[in-house]
This record gives sequence, structure tokens and C-alpha cells, in this order.
Amino acid sequence: MQLTRHTDFALRVLIYLAVNPGRLSRISEIAEAYQVSRHHLVKVVHQLGRTGHVKTFQGKSGGIRLGRPAEEIRIGDVVRDMEENLEIINCVAPACAIMPDCRLKDVLMEARDAFMATLDNVTLEQLTNKREHNLARRLNVTP
Repeated sequence: MQLTRHTDFALRVLIYLAVNPGRLSRISEIAEAYQVSRHHLVKVVHQLGRTGHVKTFQGKSGGIRLGRPAEEIRIGDVVRDMEENLEIINCVAPACAIMPDCRLKDVLMEARDAFMATLDNVTLEQLTNKREHNLARRLNVTP
């Protein structure tokens, strides 16, 4: 299973915000820290805002911050909110000749569920805790 770049960037934004608490961050500084497209991050942040993972503030002194404490943000929830489709295999198109007797889809769905269960057990705080100083230094922010 491979996550989309959209989800990858969403997780990076959340990590940036988690290691940079106490102030509003701007999309342009996050894009610069990760060397990614600002335009793409605007779309990512918009979706993160709609799902409540971040809060956005407009205007001259605006920016973004986490929508909830890092210990309340489960990585599995973020992945589900950002990914359009978590189906690993499509047995319908083109029609599969062995479909009635095939167990492959069931096995792959079970593997996907185990993958998501692992992500459900990890919070944003756990991803950044004890590494906050090093992550902040790499991203050129003050924790």
C-alpha cells in the first residue's frame, strides 16, 4: 500500500506544527522547510482544516496551528481523512475471471486493516515526542 503525496504532505504539516507549538505557522515557511510546493500545501492545509486537524487564521497576522493537542491526533484518522480510497485492489474493472473463488482481495483487505490498526495506535505526539528538538532544528524552527 502506498499513500498519496497529499497524505504525505499532510503528515509533514502536522509534524511541523507539533514541533512548533505556541505560535501560528505560515504555509510558505512549511513549504520552504520541506522544499515542497506552496500551492500543493495550500490544498493540503485546506483539507486538514475541514477535518479539524488544523485551525486556520486569515489576515496579515494569520497562519495555522494544530486543531487539537498532538496527543489527540491519531495518524490513522489523518490517513483516512486525506486518502480518497484505501482499497488496495479493484476486482471489478476489468472483470476478474477467478473472482468468485479468489481469496486475494480478502487477504489484502485484512493486511490493509492491520496497517490502519497500527496507525490508529500512533498519535502525532508519539511521532514527535523526544525528537522534538532534533526535528525543530532540522526544520529551522524554535521548539
